[in-house]
Amino acid sequence: MVEKPAATPRPARPRKRATAAAPVSSNTPAEAPKVQSRIVVGIDTNFMAREALALAARLAASVDARLKGVFVEDENLLSLCGLPFAREISFSGEVRGVDHERMLRAMRAQAETARRVLQRIASEAHVDWSFDVARGRPLALLAASANAEDTLVIRAPDASAREVGRAVRAAQETRADVLLVARGVAAKGLFGTAIARPDAPGIVPRGARPIAAVDDGSSLGQSCAAFAETLAARTGLSFHRLHVRGRDPAEIAAAARAAHAGLIVINAGWLGGDDDAARLSAAAGCPLLLLGAERIARTAPPTT
Repeated sequence: MVEKPAATPRPARPRKRATAAAPVSSNTPAEAPKVQSRIVVGIDTNFMAREALALAARLAASVDARLKGVFVEDENLLSLCGLPFAREISFSGEVRGVDHERMLRAMRAQAETARRVLQRIASEAHVDWSFDVARGRPLALLAASANAEDTLVIRAPDASAREVGRAVRAAQETRADVLLVARGVAAKGLFGTAIARPDAPGIVPRGARPIAAVDDGSSLGQSCAAFAETLAARTGLSFHRLHVRGRDPAEIAAAARAAHAGLIVINAGWLGGDDDAARLSAAAGCPLLLLGAERIARTAPPTT
């Protein structure tokens, strides 16, 4: 199911037409249409999930991407309905069997609530959005559906660091970037509180934390830093370069905490084990933006 955004879309740029002064050669291959990048986030009705969704919306606005929310009907929960010993307890204390249709109705009601939350947050951030409902195992489904133009937001408070790491690796195998919010990490601290400046028009963040980038002096480290610095400029945040000697997650986390970083931008290839990314995000106390090799090779987000 796909819901079209209610917000007024941005005006499309007029297409260029071939003229007699600039003929188009039949031997020139047609240029493929540019695919708009997406910030893809799994959503539910949990309050912490709304924080991650708000972070995803701000990121989408900063890099001119479309926000896509996916509500996943957990097939593990639905499979419980077929077990004869499965029971549920109502608010009144009544113990009863798990009914498949009742659970489906509850999930659909949650999906509709999640869609409305997505619509409101996307409208506040002035970004285009879409909404899908899918069925499967949430982390695995989201990772498998990502593509090279996507940044996948992973927030799984009930999953282990290794399970999150497998999802991160699966997303990167599809060449997607990953914005990881580890267990116990708040997503709202990055952008602070929006306030109006009395001396200048517009809104600026108050109490916001800087965007930091890991730079070991290599070309990849410098490219990550360039991406992060441009992203910070577009979001009105300060930028901090983390000079680290190696790839030790503990060293990176300590440097990020010393800088009070609200987001760490890092080359995904620097992390080794499946659980390194989740452990780094948890140790640093902030989300982690893992850039793949393709993203690093591209130009940084355009400045306004």
